[in-house]
Amino acid sequence: MRQPKSSITHLIFCINSCVDMPGADYQLLKLLGLSHCVKRFTLFQQGYHAGGTVLHLAKDLAENKKHARVLVVCCEIMLMAFHGLNNANLDYVISQKLFSDGAGAIIVGSNSDLTNEVPLFEIVSASLTILTNSEGTIRGG
Repeated sequence: MRQPKSSITHLIFCINSCVDMPGADYQLLKLLGLSHCVKRFTLFQQGYHAGGTVLHLAKDLAENKKHARVLVVCCEIMLMAFHGLNNANLDYVISQKLFSDGAGAIIVGSNSDLTNEVPLFEIVSASLTILTNSEGTIRGG
């Protein structure tokens, strides 16, 4: 058994490479036929810590609102950052090999109705930590 899509109460959409209005979260809402009452959160430019950020937010939303169902979608389109081979900047080639287009989605909830759904995983903890004296450790090109 499964919950109907009408049980989705929140949408968290995370993307690093695009900013437009109305945003991709709104386009996804329409594409899936979800209610306009779904509360939406869009996170842009999160980079490497996007996964931790969205899981942290989804866990907090689900635990603080009984029967909340949070659809989390992360996607990335790296094709827009494509550059041809340039011997002076081999880091472009390396980053294009490491990172590519992709997407993932999960529904996070709490207070599961075990007659209608079967939880596959439990998020025990999701947090972000700032390390002392770490500012400037990771820099962009």
